[in-house]
Amino acid sequence: MSDLAAELGLFGREDALHVMTDLIDSGGSAVATGDPGSGKSSLMRVAVRLAQARGRRVLSVTPTQFEQGLPFAGLAELVGQCPEGADAELPGPQRRALAVALHRAEPTGSEVDALAVPLAVRGLLTRLCETEPIALLVDDLQWLDQASVGSLGFALRGIAVEPGRLSVLVATRPDPYTGTDLIRSLAEPRREFVLPPLADDAVGQVLRDRLGPRWTPPMSAGVARASGGNALLALEIARAMEADPSRRRGSVVPVPPSLADLLRERVERLPRGAREVLLLASAAGRLTVAQARGIVDEARLREALEDAADEDVASVGAGSTIVFSHPLMASAVYDAATAGERRRAHRALAEALDDPVERARHRSRTVTAPDEAVAAELERAAEISRGRGAQRLAGELLEGAALATPDGGLDRWLRAVDVYGDAGDEMAARSALDKGSALATLPEQQTQVLTRRVRLAEDVTTARSLAEQALLLAPAGSEAHAEIMSVLAALCRLQGDGTRGLELARAAVAEAASLERWEIQLSALSERLAIERHWGAGDPEQSLRDVEALAERATPPLSASWLAFIRGFYAAWDDDSAERQVRDGIAWAVDAGRYGELSLLYVALVLILIRSSKVEEARAALDEAARTGAWTASSRDWSAAYTSQEAMARVLVDGYSGNLDVAREWARRAVAAPRIRESTYWRGGFLAQLGFVETSARDWQAALEPLRELAGIFASTRMVDMEALLWAVDYADAALKTGAMQEVDTAIAVLRRQASAGRPEAAVAADRCEALRKAARGDVDEALTELRAIAGRAGAECPFEAARSRLALGQVYRRAGYKGLAGETLNAAAAAFDQLGVPRWAERARLEAGRVGLRPTTSGLTETERRVAELVGAGQSNQETAAELFMSVKTVEANLTRIYRKLSVRSRTELANLMKAGVPEP
Repeated sequence: MSDLAAELGLFGREDALHVMTDLIDSGGSAVATGDPGSGKSSLMRVAVRLAQARGRRVLSVTPTQFEQGLPFAGLAELVGQCPEGADAELPGPQRRALAVALHRAEPTGSEVDALAVPLAVRGLLTRLCETEPIALLVDDLQWLDQASVGSLGFALRGIAVEPGRLSVLVATRPDPYTGTDLIRSLAEPRREFVLPPLADDAVGQVLRDRLGPRWTPPMSAGVARASGGNALLALEIARAMEADPSRRRGSVVPVPPSLADLLRERVERLPRGAREVLLLASAAGRLTVAQARGIVDEARLREALEDAADEDVASVGAGSTIVFSHPLMASAVYDAATAGERRRAHRALAEALDDPVERARHRSRTVTAPDEAVAAELERAAEISRGRGAQRLAGELLEGAALATPDGGLDRWLRAVDVYGDAGDEMAARSALDKGSALATLPEQQTQVLTRRVRLAEDVTTARSLAEQALLLAPAGSEAHAEIMSVLAALCRLQGDGTRGLELARAAVAEAASLERWEIQLSALSERLAIERHWGAGDPEQSLRDVEALAERATPPLSASWLAFIRGFYAAWDDDSAERQVRDGIAWAVDAGRYGELSLLYVALVLILIRSSKVEEARAALDEAARTGAWTASSRDWSAAYTSQEAMARVLVDGYSGNLDVAREWARRAVAAPRIRESTYWRGGFLAQLGFVETSARDWQAALEPLRELAGIFASTRMVDMEALLWAVDYADAALKTGAMQEVDTAIAVLRRQASAGRPEAAVAADRCEALRKAARGDVDEALTELRAIAGRAGAECPFEAARSRLALGQVYRRAGYKGLAGETLNAAAAAFDQLGVPRWAERARLEAGRVGLRPTTSGLTETERRVAELVGAGQSNQETAAELFMSVKTVEANLTRIYRKLSVRSRTELANLMKAGVPEP
């Protein structure tokens, strides 16, 4: 490895080379961390050679400091290395979004969805890995533009490729805040290594390799010590000594200048013409020779590039782009220029470049006083950037426009806040709001500022306080007044204040309708519907009809996916149309490229499927949501921002699927999260799910803790329903098991109120809980009469709750001494739970059946299972059984798993004993 490192020019980096070689050979990910000048770029160049030698397609990204402001610059470099037509199989909206983001197509006027480009990148990488192994290399991550960081991070986090097909190497500086989203997205096991200072002999090898054999060990020793083992610094010190021999004192450099000073000196040794051309290249971030010809005449340009190459400062690279020998050299060129020289360079670029966003970006760096013409140009560029999906840059351009506006530009400041919010950058949004808020002097302007502070508030209490202030300031009948009423209604709902929330929602609906502001009216109608459902007030069916009527007449048309969500989220368990409507909404959102709307739609779909006991389908929907990127969508809507849709969906699916440890962890983390803890509504939802998880685990005391708190929330807020969740059934179940009979009464009362609010299945559940309470108090016969009646009501409950009713009937049969009926009923309940994919409840039913006192029967075994049981019970091994029955060993093992469950045995010994005792035949 040492010889290979020397051959590749990686002196003293044998450990790093070993990691890289393994990465390229085996796939996976690695992060190399090192200070400026430590050799990260040299490492990446070697990685390119290794990957190409091993037949991998190399996609390398080498950003510079001046490309940070160019959205998707890194992504453009990466995609440019893909085969022609690699994006042909991407969905239309994704392909279009990628083309617009990379300036290969013009925006159509509508904004590109924030998720369209990241999804396109994931799809592109997935397809490439299917055809050939890929090496993705990112140098100087700290300078990669945020749009590319986000897109690559998203793509790598969810990519599904065969092992070994993708190798990812990232090089970055030791900054814990640099590119953390991308680094966290890298596949595990993730190798991480640091590039330490080079040993003296390794520095000497670098000098001899780059500057010639005259740098003997005695000559290089002083440079090595002075550089502190930094390869770039050592080279610059040596070059400075060669350029000015007076600096050399024997073989020692006693006080070396800083790297920045040395780089500046090298830049200053260039002729003036070369410095001017290189300043254009550094200011542009990425400048081609053709673009430079539009600014500098041919002869002067050629001479400048020759001088730069002679001094090893810059050269012409791939795509005829002017490339600096090291990223730090670009910074040195820019830093060496005066402020006036920089302005002139940006002005020249603004006049010469074709892209309007680039022109505006450079124009903003030439402004020394407010200028409306420049402000208008920046505002137009911001709209173009939004159309390309570069929301973060659009916010920056709007900030620049606001600063260039002679009267202060409050509207532009507020738009910048909104755009930053759309991009999910709350810190930038708050900063922009602070800068522009002093310009708000009129009540309506101050209301607009406060409304945005509400959306950016970190807790619901602060948000509501700000919203109340805004409501007092907003002129009645104004758009600002209608909007803040709708927002405040949502906050009241989240805090459990349904009475005031409903009052505000109704007023907001009326005011928005009079103003013909359909989007505000829809938001207010949605809040009215939610509050009516949760508090059992008003007429939720009429509110739903109002939403549908609004959707038909609104101009422009309302989102079809939003209407599908409204219809599905509150649907009854037996609403056969709900699932189809939500799936249609998902398909519409995907076809339209409205990926940001998928999160709520998938939550609605999971709720519908769980309510109707389609657990496996809910699991499939959860996985599908992850593939589509639904859980990464962001929203400026305050109420959506303070929820965790993914957490709720995962708790539901994992809880019913029997993955209780996973579900418990998700629920506990959610309940403890500050934003959810501040929201009565969302905390209540997770408490309900945590109670279900602990009930499924048969940990009755653990179940009572969250359910008691939830009962207190319902009592204090007077809520009657919560997304049709029958959480009070679990409360009654746990209370019965612990003898807390008064709490059973409380749970039944909650179910009765829920039933009165339009949930008939809650009435059936309440009847079941009352029957169990009677049985616990000794009224077994009456309890049996009621439970048999409940079990006979076909279609009155969802299949899961119907199986629970059968379980309850079997339990009471056992209590009454009807062993045969008890065993039959409990086994039937277990089979029903099995069929639904709810294993923990099937296990509970079988445990209850095991307490009946009857011997197990083979009536539940298939013919194949019975024959396997006989042979294994007779002492044959799995291999012997497989041979006799002409099946694989895996098939025998699968049959044994089902036999153990059905016969309530846990080992071959128990099965043998059972078979010897003579299991009754069917």
